[in-house]
Parts: sequence; C-alpha cells; structure tokens
Amino acid sequence: MRQTASYRAPPVARVVAPLLVLALLLAGCTDEAARTVPREPERPAQLPVTVERDVTVDEPAVPSTATRNTIRIGGPDAATDAAGVARALYPGSESRDRPKALTLVDQDDWVTGIAAAVLAGPPVGAPLLLSDGDSLPPATEEALTRLEPRGSELSEGAQLIRLGRDVARPDGYRTAVVEGESAFHRAAAIDRFVSAARGAPSRAVVLYSAEGGPAWAMPAAAWAARSGDAALPVRADAIPAPVRRALAEHERPDVYVLGPERVISTGVVEQLKQEKLARSVRRIAGPTPVESAVAFARYRRRDFGWGIVVPGFNFTVASTSRPLDAAAAAPLATRGVFAPLLVTDRADELPRALENYFLSVQPGYEDDPGEAVYNRVWILGDEEAISAAQQTAIDRITELVPVRANGP
Repeated sequence: MRQTASYRAPPVARVVAPLLVLALLLAGCTDEAARTVPREPERPAQLPVTVERDVTVDEPAVPSTATRNTIRIGGPDAATDAAGVARALYPGSESRDRPKALTLVDQDDWVTGIAAAVLAGPPVGAPLLLSDGDSLPPATEEALTRLEPRGSELSEGAQLIRLGRDVARPDGYRTAVVEGESAFHRAAAIDRFVSAARGAPSRAVVLYSAEGGPAWAMPAAAWAARSGDAALPVRADAIPAPVRRALAEHERPDVYVLGPERVISTGVVEQLKQEKLARSVRRIAGPTPVESAVAFARYRRRDFGWGIVVPGFNFTVASTSRPLDAAAAAPLATRGVFAPLLVTDRADELPRALENYFLSVQPGYEDDPGEAVYNRVWILGDEEAISAAQQTAIDRITELVPVRANGP
C-alpha cells in the first residue's frame, strides 16, 4: 500500500536531539515504494550555449542562450524556469551532482513558494519544482526523471518533499508531506521542519506580505535560501496565529520587515514589539518593488543581508509578473552561485532604479583585466517576461570596463 509521510514538527523548544527527532518523525512513514527512475532571430550579442540535446517545449529551459555577462533560463512559465534552474545546478553526471531531495509546491501558491525557498539551501538542499494542482507540468516531470533525487537522510530517504496534500504525488518516489490548511500554516510547518533539521531556529526572520502583492515579497526567497533564515508571511495589518507561534519558537529573533508601510503596516511592527516576539525590528523597503529589491541587495547589518555595494558578484533578475520565479531562482542563491534576487516590473526595458544599481557596482580595471573581479547576471523567463533588449542593457552595464586611477 502506498503511503506518504506527514510531517508535523514538535515545538523547537522540545527538540532535544533535532536530527534524531526528525528522523524518528519520518521513519517508517515515507514508505512509498521507491522504483528506479530511468535517466534519460538574429541577436549578435547572444552566443549559443551547448546543451545535451535540443530542448523542446516539453523540456526544462536549461541555459540555452547567453551574452558576455548574462545567462538566460528562458522558460515560458515559472514551472519551466524552476526545472531549468534545478538542471543547471544539478547536472546529474555523477551521484554527487544529483540533489538528495526535491521540493514540490503548487504553481498558484506563491506565498508558500517563497517560504519554501529556505529548503533549497543547507542542510536540506532541496531545489523547488512546481506542480499544477495534483498533476505535474511536462517540464517538472521531465526534470524529476533526469534529476533522480537520491533521498535525504534528514527525512528517512524521502526523495520528494510535498508542500500540502493537494500537491502532485508522482509514482515511484519516497515522499514526505509538510502539511497546513493555509499558506500561513504551511510556512510555519516549513520553518519547524528546517529548525529541527538545523538543530535550532534561525536567529533572524524575514517577514513578507501575503496581501500586499507578490512583487514586494519576491526578494525574501533568495535570502532564505542563502542564509537559512526563515521567511514567513504576514497579513498587511496583523500577524496570523500560526506565524505568531513560529516567531515565538525563534525566541525573540531579529526581525526584518520587507516592504513599505502600505505593504506591511506599522501595526504589524507594534504587534511584534508588544508581544515581545522580536529582539529588534527593522524595515527594508523602497518606494517600488524594484527599488525595494535593490535596497535588500544593498542592505547589511552584522551577519544579515547581502551588503552588495561593490563589484564581483552574481545576481538574478526575475519579472514581477511571475511571482513563482522567486522560488524557481532560490537555488541560485546557494550552491556556489549566491545571487540576490532583483526584480523588473517591465518586459520591454530596464527600469531606471535597476540600471542605476548595476552601474553602481559595475566592475572596472586600471591596468590588467586579469586581476579584476566580474559580475554575472542570471535572467529568469523568456522574452515575454524580460525582453532581449533588456537583457542586452543588463549585459552592457555589467561589462568589465577600463578606468583611470586619477581620472576626472
């Protein structure tokens, strides 16, 4: 009889030996039989990138085009982008190049998707793929077959972590379920899962709005994957009960509120203070989602934040029209890439705020370009999401340029 593990984590305060507890919680429950899955117009600035074989519309968009300083994963939707990112980072030529587990989240559930980005980083290391209700999009199905997850020791060999019982349950894989009747419950359950796996809750938490529009929340996904800090959703004017309980288990973390007051109100900040749910509360925001993402990329306080104000880094750019591209791009914030997520709210041209930021960190050299640092930008989505013209503009202002030491 096929069964699926159901994970309901205990309060972190009661976890005496977290990894052992996690194993015991899932032991014997992830007994779904594991079966062997077989492996199976002119733009002068763009150069073709060699891939294993031709990519059809039913296959993930592995990196197929590039410029000097950009790589595009050009899927027609977020599900294809997620599959393309996973395949790019886990080529699968050797066992160690295959992920231990994969996370499945519904493609319409961006709130859970952002909270789940933390699963892409250590210690879980499960990149996200998207389901379409209880079925798999062709790109997800094909990527799952190719990636062939090995099974995670943190979940007694589970190969798939399903976020909610309504998410697809592919045959032939050991699965674990993180349950929750709402996105707030699922986010809290994900947080407990990761806290148990790590042995302690994170000392910092990012709060994003589930109601103010996904564009403001998208950058939280990359930081969660990079740092292991929890990303938890709140309402515009209140902290939902399951998230409040999750914050209490962090034992007064430093809390960072993402977005301006019209997205997450001062009432939420006051609730954090009055209920003593946080040691400190700070807001990271800009007047627009594009500027807010730039503010997050620049922000640094002690060991929290990217703090990218000089050249020599990777970046990811996604369109605000595709919220789940934030979850799709989350693995690019870990596994050797470590790229913050920037957003564009236009398909045709580069927003001025994003252009100014890239110019402020554009790399340069005085004498020997071989001694310089470089920037590289990963672009998520096809030209309907981010045009070739915008990619070319990003490439141009990411280019290594000569500078004069005593120039005007």
